[in-house]
Amino acid sequence: MTFPRSLTQREREVLAAMIERGERDDDTPHPQDTAERDAWLAQVDGALAYATCGCTECPSIELGDASGPAPDAEPSVVLSASTDSAAVMLFIDAGRLSYLELAPLDEPVLDFPPVAELSF
Repeated sequence: MTFPRSLTQREREVLAAMIERGERDDDTPHPQDTAERDAWLAQVDGALAYATCGCTECPSIELGDASGPAPDAEPSVVLSASTDSAAVMLFIDAGRLSYLELAPLDEPVLDFPPVAELSF
């Protein structure tokens, strides 16, 4: 597979759902949450996959845009959801979508689940 590549329809749907409904990584009130989520949603159409995890047991992807992958930095925000068989996390570094991760709980999971299977 050649990178960067466009996101699949499922990747794009999961990405948007994670931004819209993913649980933040902390309990701190975020008065700017709606504005931040709107800014992140605006990045979805231009998002590209720059690499896969490489473990062969998950569909996790490194994200970026036409200017390149998101910078290596400590994640400023992590949004999470889950399914019966995996945890799903979206990492956002310095305001840019950087990594969409699916961490299988037991068995390998090779595709992101349909949005309807995510629990937020």
